[in-house]
Amino acid sequence: MPISPLTLQRRFAELGRIRLGAKEGGNGRPLKLAAFRFTSANKRYIDDLAVLYGGQPRAWDNGGKPEFEVFTDTTSIPVIAMKGGLSQWMEFWAAGGCIHRCDGERTADGEPCNTTELVDVGRKRLNPHTEAKPTTRLSLMLPELEAIGAWRMESHGWNAAAEIPAVAELAQFVGDLVPAHLNMIERRSVKDGKTSRFVVPVLDLQIGAARLREIVAEKSGTTTELEGPTQGRAALPAGSSKTTAEPDPYDAFFARVAAAASTDDLIVIWDQGKAAHLLGPAAPQNQRHVDLVAAWKARAHDLKDAATQPAPAQPAAAVPDEDGVVDAEIVPDTAAGPSEDEVWQQILKAGGEQGMSLPDVEDGYNAFSGGLMSAEASAGELQAYLQHLVARQDQAVPA
Repeated sequence: MPISPLTLQRRFAELGRIRLGAKEGGNGRPLKLAAFRFTSANKRYIDDLAVLYGGQPRAWDNGGKPEFEVFTDTTSIPVIAMKGGLSQWMEFWAAGGCIHRCDGERTADGEPCNTTELVDVGRKRLNPHTEAKPTTRLSLMLPELEAIGAWRMESHGWNAAAEIPAVAELAQFVGDLVPAHLNMIERRSVKDGKTSRFVVPVLDLQIGAARLREIVAEKSGTTTELEGPTQGRAALPAGSSKTTAEPDPYDAFFARVAAAASTDDLIVIWDQGKAAHLLGPAAPQNQRHVDLVAAWKARAHDLKDAATQPAPAQPAAAVPDEDGVVDAEIVPDTAAGPSEDEVWQQILKAGGEQGMSLPDVEDGYNAFSGGLMSAEASAGELQAYLQHLVARQDQAVPA
């Protein structure tokens, strides 16, 4: 007889990866991708995906492991969301692999996170817990590919960490295998008076409104409330009273975010929200949490814009960008200086002197910039991170 499912957790074999980025020259600066990239050790899968979604299949060196890749032409692919296909942790990786994995409070083996332990990473001594970054992994099936197995997408961004779990959790109530679309959605963020663009993976379940109402009814234990207004609803008996609803703990944090006068205030609010389990990886992934994170980020951008408002520029003709989009606000050009690639090479040099690997540098910039990828950064934004690295190195050198 077969091994009990309680003893052996069955899962689909991983056929390859769905990737949102690439490295320039294989080991250089991260590149912004406008469409999905697939990698696999199986050449046939990559060839078939190129036929389905465009692109030229080619060999790829995955850190000494021969594989294949294709940069497709599509930003939306049909997928099947699998039950149990979501994994989300706060992780810290070094050259030797993952040295810390937790949910924000407890490690993967159930022990409380150690916030004071220091470990040697290169020439630095770091606390793995405080250095950990959000890591969201989502396993999906590709129904248009003639192969049965999982394709894994991995993201280290805060936006994906906040948004994907809510949709994946909903999929578990729909069924074990749920039709969906995985989309690459471009979003914009204004920093230092300049618009940056970054891509966020978005999972869109293909379920109808009727099925969604059924799921909500099953979870809430009600049915009539979802069918629309009830005619002739009886009034409450005389003398009866409604139970006073408990105050929403999120309301106070929305008010604090709106009243924040500086980014320092927002940092304090974020720490308070984490302590209250309303923000951070340990927070429940509900709509109120998503809205609060969005409000916090919007207020942070507003404060940064107010602090770095550029001088008024002479009216200029609006020029479409590479996507044919005309920005309403014209930002004056900054003085000539080092290019993004030149600053990036300085960052890699400074990081290497501190024992940082390339993923360490990328994750460090992601955290420093509030979730933006280094590929989206201007030379000025990269210069700010370079100054941060240099200052940290100076602090680490004994007097």
